[in-house]
Amino acid sequence: MLGIVYILLCLVTGRNIVKLLYPEVLTLGDKSYSGKELGLPRFMVAFPVFYLTGTLVLTWGVYITASLMNLLRGGMRHPLDPANTYIFIMTVIFNVVCVVLEWRGYRREKKAFQRPELKTLLQVITRKIPECILVAAVAYFFVKLMYGTFRIEEGKLRIGLSIFSDFAVHMGMVRSFSFGNNFPTQYSHFAGEDVRYHFMFQFLVGNLEFLGMRIDHAMNVPSILSVVSACMLLYVYGAKLFHGRLAGILSVLFMIFRSSPSFFRYLSELPQGEDFRKEVKERAFFMNYTPNEDWGLWSLKVYANQRHLAFGMIAVFLLLMIYTPLVFRLFGRLKKIRTKQEDTEILTKANRIRRYFERMRMIVAQWGRAVLWDRDCILPESYSRPVFCGLVLGALAFWNGAMVIGALCILFVMALASTHRLEYLITAGLSMIMSVLQTQAFIHGDAVAPQLLYGFIVQNKTIWGVGMYLVDLCGLLVVLVVAGIVHYRGSRRWLLVAFLAPVLFAFHVSLTPDVMVNHKYIMLSIILLSVMAAGLLKELWDSRRLVSRIVMLMMCVIMTATGVYEVRVQKNVDEEAFEYALDDDLIEWVKNNSDSKALWLTDWISIHEVVLGGAMLYYGWPYYAWSAGYDTYGREAVVAQLFSEGDPDRMRQLMKQEGIRYIMVDNGVRNNENYQVREDVIQRLYPVVYERGSGDWRLTIYEVEE
Repeated sequence: MLGIVYILLCLVTGRNIVKLLYPEVLTLGDKSYSGKELGLPRFMVAFPVFYLTGTLVLTWGVYITASLMNLLRGGMRHPLDPANTYIFIMTVIFNVVCVVLEWRGYRREKKAFQRPELKTLLQVITRKIPECILVAAVAYFFVKLMYGTFRIEEGKLRIGLSIFSDFAVHMGMVRSFSFGNNFPTQYSHFAGEDVRYHFMFQFLVGNLEFLGMRIDHAMNVPSILSVVSACMLLYVYGAKLFHGRLAGILSVLFMIFRSSPSFFRYLSELPQGEDFRKEVKERAFFMNYTPNEDWGLWSLKVYANQRHLAFGMIAVFLLLMIYTPLVFRLFGRLKKIRTKQEDTEILTKANRIRRYFERMRMIVAQWGRAVLWDRDCILPESYSRPVFCGLVLGALAFWNGAMVIGALCILFVMALASTHRLEYLITAGLSMIMSVLQTQAFIHGDAVAPQLLYGFIVQNKTIWGVGMYLVDLCGLLVVLVVAGIVHYRGSRRWLLVAFLAPVLFAFHVSLTPDVMVNHKYIMLSIILLSVMAAGLLKELWDSRRLVSRIVMLMMCVIMTATGVYEVRVQKNVDEEAFEYALDDDLIEWVKNNSDSKALWLTDWISIHEVVLGGAMLYYGWPYYAWSAGYDTYGREAVVAQLFSEGDPDRMRQLMKQEGIRYIMVDNGVRNNENYQVREDVIQRLYPVVYERGSGDWRLTIYEVEE
């Protein structure tokens, strides 16, 4: 119950903060960027903005308060308890004050409540029906996806095969908060050091579970709200760019069902005589026509596997909606200058060549004044807009850092052709300051290790190889992007170029040892470029010619066929799942006897009962820590030494030096190829506190004295 109250408080608090800082954001859906009345329901913008803002503020508030209480009181068992109480009280007071002030202002202006006529009320409701249907359909789709991959069924936690990998870290971080005291925060699969993983979404889930929400609801509800909110904003953005609902609907459709030729290549390779329907229906693995595509790297699996991704996308789409009018304004100014020059008659008597060069000189001079040093192009129009955007983007750094970097890449290109450029600088400056402060607080040493790395994961790292990779990856979308560059003019063409910025970044720079994480930048670009493709298809439909509409529908089928088919593949993959009994005695033992300060020496485990109990692994599955930039090779050598040390005094010294509290010896440890475990020494030094099984499959936990 308290978890539901928390989410409702996020929405209410977000509303009041937005009303105070930047109320103009709520009118974003009223008109297109060309000034055409759209009449989109305001809840399509209001709900995502309220959810994003309120969740950021409340969750950071609880985290910071819990951290301070833990610091001041010398290590509490559950600092989330007083932290939530304090933030709940302060939030309620804030919201009550806001409501009272708003009501007093309402009364001061003597606004009387006017009951709308029935006809007007019906018109308002009717206009909202398409959006209500869209939101309901998207919500239903993602409820099926999220609960299909992660749910509790008959007392067992069921984790789908498609999301099993990343959920090792998710569940480790979640349970370190809901069951333990992970303050100062450490990485659950490489405990004993700092945290370089953007963990705040996992903290939100852990706090919801701590407040009494069942773990599957605590994980799935904010995930669903995040992805539905992102779709709502993308719908409004597409409608604003291209003057109508159809572009918005197509934008959402292309976000959910990716463009790729993989499905058609798969069909072409089916052997003759094969039972086509059975093969397509029963396929339980992702297609693999580009490197690591069989991981589900570009499919819907990403939204189920990386639950924090959609939350970051809400902020990116919101900032684009807010700043896009500045691009339209600049190109509107340039259009007026060009028109004025075309109407000038002062050079009509000069010869053609002289007239041409003189005209170019005048145009360049006026464009230079308009673009480079005109007051309106430099100085902020208001400070509320950049401050609000900077605070939102900066607060997002440890929710999803990739979306912060992607947003800054896009905004940088947009700023080159915008009015009021200092607003971009303020937004970027605020976000960078907040990101650096968070990095200094959480990370000891360098946060990233940037290096130039051309080609991403493409095998043929040439311009031709990268181009063909993108064609193999995106199919028809590449053709539509090229067509958009040719077809669009002015502001829309510049936006299309700006949307290419994250993918260009991904193919030239790597910030972590694992370049694979760059796929998030590419996904962001693909989603936004699909909005531009939706605009082209809308124009085909609006032509009202039968042939054009048939072509448009065929293109929609080609664009979404692979994504639609992958929904079936996802379902088949997740019919196989890892199940964990929630009342498992090992989970309960870890929960009741360990805490987030106790380091566990174990085998390379991923999701395990000790992880679900909230244990902090000294060295869990190494890929997770390696991809986050930790020195996994150094710690791997230490682990081998800890397990294989034959001198009791030396082992005792090493265990104390590394801060180990529990040693878990199981089949993986006893048969490890990298070392020969000296369990006889461990048995002489440390008492057994938990044991189950027999033989090599015996799982034994030893407690190291403090």
